[in-house]
This record gives sequence, C-alpha cells and structure tokens, in this order.
Amino acid sequence: MIQEICSKTVLTGHNGAFPTLWDMNPYRGCTIGCKYCFAQYSHVYLGLPDFFKDIVVKTNVAEQLHRELKKKSWAKEQIKLGGISDIYQHAEKKYALLPLVFDVLKKAKNPVFIQTKSILIYRDMEIIKELAKVTTVDISASISTFDEKIRKIIEPGAASTLARMEMLRDFKAFCRKTVVAFMPIIPLISDDDLNLDTAFRLTKEFDLETIIAYPLHVRNTTKKSFLDLIQTKFPEVYPDFVKLYRTPNLDESYSKNLFRKIELLRRKYHLYDAYEPIQKAKDIEQLRLF
Repeated sequence: MIQEICSKTVLTGHNGAFPTLWDMNPYRGCTIGCKYCFAQYSHVYLGLPDFFKDIVVKTNVAEQLHRELKKKSWAKEQIKLGGISDIYQHAEKKYALLPLVFDVLKKAKNPVFIQTKSILIYRDMEIIKELAKVTTVDISASISTFDEKIRKIIEPGAASTLARMEMLRDFKAFCRKTVVAFMPIIPLISDDDLNLDTAFRLTKEFDLETIIAYPLHVRNTTKKSFLDLIQTKFPEVYPDFVKLYRTPNLDESYSKNLFRKIELLRRKYHLYDAYEPIQKAKDIEQLRLF
C-alpha cells in the first residue's frame, strides 16, 4: 500500500551524528526489504503494519525542504538523505522526488550525505555531479555479504553487493567521500574470512578510502523477526546464533574476536580513514576569525 502525504517538516535533528546531525527521508517504510533493518519499529507510530510494504510518500518533500533551508536559523549543516529508509527504493521510480530535492540543495548550496543500496542513483548521476560543483557531496552504500544467495534472502530489494561497490567507485570522481558501510556483519552468516577480506580488498582496489565495519545489532521487534528468519532460512546456525544474542547486545567474546579480524584487515589493506561530517557553516566562520 502506498500512502501519499504532505509533510509539515522534512528535516529531523539528532543529538549525535549518525553520521550527520540531520536526516531527511522522502519515504517512510522501505521496499528494499533488509530483514535486519533497525527502523522497522518506526511504523508503529504511523499505525501501519508492514514496514516493507506500507510506504508513505512525502510528495511535497522538495517544497518543504526549500522552506526549511530558507530559515535564518539554518546553518547549512550537512543533511543525510535516507536515515530510516532507502531514498532510491522502488517508489522513487514512479515519484522521482530526488531530482527535485537535489535542485533545492543545489540552489541552497547545502552539503549532503547520500546513502543507498540501489543503483537507481545512476539516473541522477549528472544532477549529483552538478550539485557537487557547488557544495560537498558524500556518498555511502552499506553492504553485508558478497554471497548472492544470502543477499537475496536478507536484502531482497537491494542491488547486488558488487554493484553497490562499483557504484561508489563511479561516484568517487566528484564526491568528497565515498564510504563503504560494511554493516551489519551478520554472525555465522556473513562473517567468514572470505567475505570479510573481499569487502576490504575491493574497498582498496576501488580506491574508496573509507570502510566502516560493525556487527549486527538486533533489538525490539527487529530481533524477533530476524531470529525467525534465521530459524527458517539458516536453521543449521540458529542454535548458536541465539546464544550470541541471548542479551540485548552481541556476545562480548565474539565481538572482540571480530574486531580483531577487522583491525588485521585494516593493516593488511592500509585502510585507516574514518568518516567525519563537514563542519557547519557557523563553525567555519568562527574558525576564520582566529
């Protein structure tokens, strides 16, 4: 079901950067269908039963963004597009909201962080290239597994993992940062040495500079649904998987071992760069005074 609305606000602020302090979501709900998605709980507040099928479209997102960026209090802080749902999910093919959003950002010269698992972004490549001429554009794609059989189970609506990596390589020419978000790494599913090494190796080969790697965290409603998926689709690992998540946090010894492997891969491929959002305009002006 698709529900069209006119939103009164489109910018959402956060106390901590993840990776920026501001998000904007043209859509609520997501047809990419990542089974581990932390945002599934958010549909409860909308009174909608299915995060993956009940999609809310903010048809006025570009107009409202324009209004909010014109406020005197707005300090041109970097905005992340797609905080709780993929901006290039299937509905974007029909509604084409992103070209309008990018036009608003271009006129305001407002920096942006784009995150997607879809290669529909190629449709807007030239628009984003023009945006990057007047402001900072960073782009990220999250990945989990290079095994396409597994990927189709846990991320059924996403592009292949290799296609996402190739997309980042293609956008690198004009984006400030291209970030591989290797998260979540799913214990017993996508944590094998080959999968881990492939992610770091391709990041290096594609000259993508930044890779962030973290294991899966599942809580609240997502935990139950994801455990059900593991039991159904990966029954051979289910007992051990449950043991790793018997508390709200991942088993500590497993987590430490995984991060040791990640550190060894960073050393192997010399990938130490960490992502930092750009400073907001007022901070930059203050620095210039000194």
